Amino acid sequence: MKTKTIFLASALTAGLLAQQPAQAALTFQFNYIDPGNGIGFFDPSLGAARKNALKQGAAMLGAYFSNYNATLTFDVISEKTNTGALASAGSDTINLNSGFQNTVVQHKILNGTDANGAAVDGKINWDFGQPWDLDDNVSTSAFDFKSTAMHELLHAFGFSSAIGKNGGGFLQGVNVGQDADQYFVYDKFVTDHDGNRMVDDSGVFQTSELPDLTGGTGNNGAFFSGPNAKAANGGNPVNLYSPTTWAEGSSIAHLDDDFFTSQNLLMEQATDTGPSARTLSAIEIGILKDIGYTQVSTTPVPIPAAGWLFGTGMMALFGLRRRKTGVSQA
Repeated sequence: MKTKTIFLASALTAGLLAQQPAQAALTFQFNYIDPGNGIGFFDPSLGAARKNALKQGAAMLGAYFSNYNATLTFDVISEKTNTGALASAGSDTINLNSGFQNTVVQHKILNGTDANGAAVDGKINWDFGQPWDLDDNVSTSAFDFKSTAMHELLHAFGFSSAIGKNGGGFLQGVNVGQDADQYFVYDKFVTDHDGNRMVDDSGVFQTSELPDLTGGTGNNGAFFSGPNAKAANGGNPVNLYSPTTWAEGSSIAHLDDDFFTSQNLLMEQATDTGPSARTLSAIEIGILKDIGYTQVSTTPVPIPAAGWLFGTGMMALFGLRRRKTGVSQA
């Protein structure tokens, strides 16, 4: 039986700077942080190939954002835990205010301005306790490295939820259900099946919706009800991953692979070994449009491999992808 791995959101890296060609709208700079034990991106035999695969995965995602111009910096750290999480990534919110906030990465792409100064825009953690396939002919006994890179970077782009187990967001000392809290823009569109929002316009979580956070697959769970996402889903709200047992780093922030069993969507909460999704579905494009990327392309604009430049640098991130059957991707 294949094991499925889950994606989570949280990571940290440093070491190499990979840049897209001049004609590419988005430039990615990865700083690989050496854990000091020669693993992962610093493995003497595979490190260079792994860095190149991350660069290629970033280029594949960036090709959907050819109408935007930004240089995105990420810290990347290698781990070897074999806990079931393939990788995690993310980006901080642009301020400490309540309400719905963009990530630093999202703000830079959409507005062309840097909200965090000299600090990196995002972070990525990568678990090398898993079997990885770096090329385009992915073995059935290994995980798709480039697909996971695309998945994790999308979390940093704002495809993620700040809604916690009790409905609270990022702020400390908040009375959930009474006080305004801080959430991602994505959370503005999180609803129940009937379209009732989990968080109101002022940033207050609606406690009547708490059961739907762990409602399971079907009409009792959580949904994404942005107009573009619904239009791409036949007018229906989009099922989000909301298992009956809360999964930290996975619940709400992913599409429900227990519902979308036949579609192999990039932003499902877990993935099997073997080839995985490397393209954005119409539903995922719709979600990106709803959270602000109104100019995202429905098909990627190819980026010539010869156009890439290399150097050294530093970066950071958060988000999780898991493997299926007990493991996930954030």
